[in-house]
Amino acid sequence: MSAVRPGAGSGDGPDPRLAAAALVGALAFVASYALQRLADAATEPPVGMVLSQATIPYFWRLGFAAVHAAGAAVAAGLLGPGRSHRLLVAAPWLVPTVVAPAALAMALVP
Repeated sequence: MSAVRPGAGSGDGPDPRLAAAALVGALAFVASYALQRLADAATEPPVGMVLSQATIPYFWRLGFAAVHAAGAAVAAGLLGPGRSHRLLVAAPWLVPTVVAPAALAMALVP
């Protein structure tokens, strides 16, 4: 399925709502997973014990992060083309602002 639809967005180019939805969904996934991981850090078993557990919290965190990302992507997809374009213009500083602290926090927390 192509994202290019004549008359969508500004001019005849691709619709920026699809790109904005993908961007927001990816950022929501990163933020959701990082927050869940940091919240569970105190109660999570040692790495060697994870394989012997009946339920693995990792998969639950991935599932909840995917649900959060899907909801955020749908919400971002409902933005108008002008707002989507402004969001995409802000992406070069928005992505590092969300991803860098999340990655650093997860790297520093055992």
